[in-house]
Amino acid sequence: MPRPRSRVEINRDFMRALAPSGTFQEYADSALTGFTVRVTPAGAIQYNLRYRKPDGSFGRKRIGRWPEMSAAQARDAVRLELEQTPQKQDTPAVVEEKKRRRVESVRRAHGCPSLRTFLDADYVGYLEANDISTANANVIRSSFEDLLDRPLNELTPWVLESWKARTAKTGVKPKTIANKLHALQGLLRVAVKAGHLTDNPAKEVPRNGRADVVVRYLSADERERLYAAMTVREEANRDARHRTIAHRRMRKLPAPPSLRHVRYTDHLQPLVVTALHTGMRKGELLALEWADVDLEVRTIHVRRGTTKDDERRDIPITDELFECFTTWKPLAHRVYVFGNRETDARLTDFSNAWEALLEAAQIPNFRFHDCRHDYASKLVAAGVDLNRVRALLGHADLKTVLRYAHLAPDHLHEAIDRTFNAPRRESKRKRAPTAVALLDTPKKARVRAVRAS
Repeated sequence: MPRPRSRVEINRDFMRALAPSGTFQEYADSALTGFTVRVTPAGAIQYNLRYRKPDGSFGRKRIGRWPEMSAAQARDAVRLELEQTPQKQDTPAVVEEKKRRRVESVRRAHGCPSLRTFLDADYVGYLEANDISTANANVIRSSFEDLLDRPLNELTPWVLESWKARTAKTGVKPKTIANKLHALQGLLRVAVKAGHLTDNPAKEVPRNGRADVVVRYLSADERERLYAAMTVREEANRDARHRTIAHRRMRKLPAPPSLRHVRYTDHLQPLVVTALHTGMRKGELLALEWADVDLEVRTIHVRRGTTKDDERRDIPITDELFECFTTWKPLAHRVYVFGNRETDARLTDFSNAWEALLEAAQIPNFRFHDCRHDYASKLVAAGVDLNRVRALLGHADLKTVLRYAHLAPDHLHEAIDRTFNAPRRESKRKRAPTAVALLDTPKKARVRAVRAS
């Protein structure tokens, strides 16, 4: 963030004299540190608080606009914000005190909303404004029914612990409970931003739902059977269309177009090929638009808001996937890569077609999500380092991809060999006398040398 150009006394006369110059202007008050005025090229004038956050980065808060707010009112508002805004020079005790003041100020002005009120209004609005899926809002609404009418400040760690214990007694698995608490933690994090809470109580609740993840991927034989089943399915669809055309023509009715010269008769094969060659999650695939697919640079741009961690990532397009997209695009929905042309919307479900395909290919216990595991497993087995695999999969933490580490070629034997065996062999090589040297030594010395080696 650039520093303000000059220090001035921000008062009524100064504000009246400001005029647009065609570029951004920023001025800092000479008396109150952090109090600034910013003028846009179009002439809009805004009061700001400029400060350094506890982590050392710069922050800026909008205070108000001129002339709706006078310079004196803005100065008072900046002083109040400084009393409630943690800064780099503050001690931990001061930071906690400022958080408490901010919460008290918000509660005096608006009161503390219930979980239901904050969920339905502020939180859903926040998700939509930031183009984030509202799925977590639905999870909270259905999972925390007995807490919805309690004020946010009553959702203490012990209240959440009690909810966890009650839910566990109903037979809900620990992993599911952990997922529900994770969804609530996201809402409470926004509540902290809004000033209703000083800290996120869900962070204090332990999660014991770390279930072991079975890494299921396709064997070479299963992959071959899957592709063969998709080819047979395409031909069956063509035959079915041909019979439909013949039947409708016999009844002198309009007939649909033939599929005889079309490589893909519907979305399923392109969808499966994309999943196997990108490792994208089901939700990411169904939200994928052609605008996100850059065939020129062979890259898929996975938009934030469609990803699980709300972070954009780029995935290179393989040769096979490039051929698939090139062929599929003229046949597909005009907006969505996997859209429903009848409803003019994106595809929402394909479970029946997927299950039928697996049955035809005789592949047991393979979920659609396992295509993601298959993608990661092939990368690791080819020697790609885990951090690159993490980036391609869109995981925030390297620990998540450690489940694939055992697939790296000879990763354990190589580590042991390099750490223990290689130094020992090198040491023995240096100690062992050469054959010529042994011949030149007396008999007893040769015996001792051989025994030592």
